[in-house]
Amino acid sequence: MTQYGHKLSWAVGKKTVLCIGTTTIDFVSTIKRFPEENSHQKVIGGYWIRGGKASNNCTVLANLGVKVEFLGMLSSWSVFQVLVDDLKSRGIIIDNCPTCDQGAPFSSVILTKATKTRNIVYCNNNFPYVSIDDFRKLNLNQYGWIHIRALYFDKSLPMVKDIEAYNANRKEKIVLSMEFDNNLDDMWPLMDYCDYAVFSKKLAQPNGWVSLEDACMQLDERLRMRWGLNLKRPYVVVLWGDQGAGILDLNGNFTHVKPHKPKRIVDALGAGDTFVGAFIYALYIRERSVSVAVDFGNRMASYKCTKNGYDHIANILLPPIL
Repeated sequence: MTQYGHKLSWAVGKKTVLCIGTTTIDFVSTIKRFPEENSHQKVIGGYWIRGGKASNNCTVLANLGVKVEFLGMLSSWSVFQVLVDDLKSRGIIIDNCPTCDQGAPFSSVILTKATKTRNIVYCNNNFPYVSIDDFRKLNLNQYGWIHIRALYFDKSLPMVKDIEAYNANRKEKIVLSMEFDNNLDDMWPLMDYCDYAVFSKKLAQPNGWVSLEDACMQLDERLRMRWGLNLKRPYVVVLWGDQGAGILDLNGNFTHVKPHKPKRIVDALGAGDTFVGAFIYALYIRERSVSVAVDFGNRMASYKCTKNGYDHIANILLPPIL
């Protein structure tokens, strides 16, 4: 009999989920109003957290009881050890991560209460990204799902080609998902290898998307205009903030999934990363449909905003007191 306080997990028997990307130190400051130029302002509160999209995806999945591995460059600098310790304490596998002797990437995050907005200043110090050689040291038989943030085309392309080659003659294939949030024209060829592609609203302005449905329709047209034989068409999910998300199925049919708005927003930092982790969980671990997985991702992203950090999202896995 399961006791209250024991996390229920549906991940038993599932292979590891691998998330490839970066991990950073995020310094977060909360202020009443955004400061004017050359002014001084005392913060309401401040703290540091481990950041980075793939790193955050791992945190969400680990909190949901999933066996998850992070593949990204680590730093040997002592200040970076706090990130390594945090990853290990959560049971996130980092055994295959390479290490370099460079300063860690970091972000300065300013949360403004008056406008409920955030501003992020990022510094990566030319920190190296994992290479195809690092990826080829992995035993792909261990993984059932691989998620990659489309950050560097030249680094990601050989990885997705290796996954395609691995899947070619296997019945049990690795599912590949990717998140696109910058330089879409450069990253677009990666779409040919995806099973699921998640797009950020940040792409709207540079690509002329005026609405959620318009974004989906433009992406559908672009997918239909590709050249080549037997090109893979992924499921497409477009995130649109407080308007929810849009889905394009394998035939280009559009579905709008409504948002779940929290009554009170405490911490919206990482809501999109929570969506991605929850989306993967619903699809891979719980074997739900894409529309149900997107709705679950919306719910979890909303719930994440009600408290600081990510640890409270595991509450959905606790059996109720009867």
